[in-house]
Amino acid sequence: MSDSNDIDDDSIWVVYEAPPDYPDKYVARRLHLNRPTGDVVIGDTLIDVRSKLPKGLFRLERSDRDDPLVRESWI
Repeated sequence: MSDSNDIDDDSIWVVYEAPPDYPDKYVARRLHLNRPTGDVVIGDTLIDVRSKLPKGLFRLERSDRDDPLVRESWI
């Protein structure tokens, strides 16, 4: 994970459960202006991943339109 301690108003962290590249993990990936970045947080549990996200973010519930692997997003 790169310099993720800074809040970025143009970014969103999307949390996935068991994505294909980490089938036994929870993974948060940062999108900047809706484009993937190299920033990723990996944990064994959802709580583990949440604890590693930058401070000051707000959680968004998943939408019915989200990929089924998406658990939540943070802005």
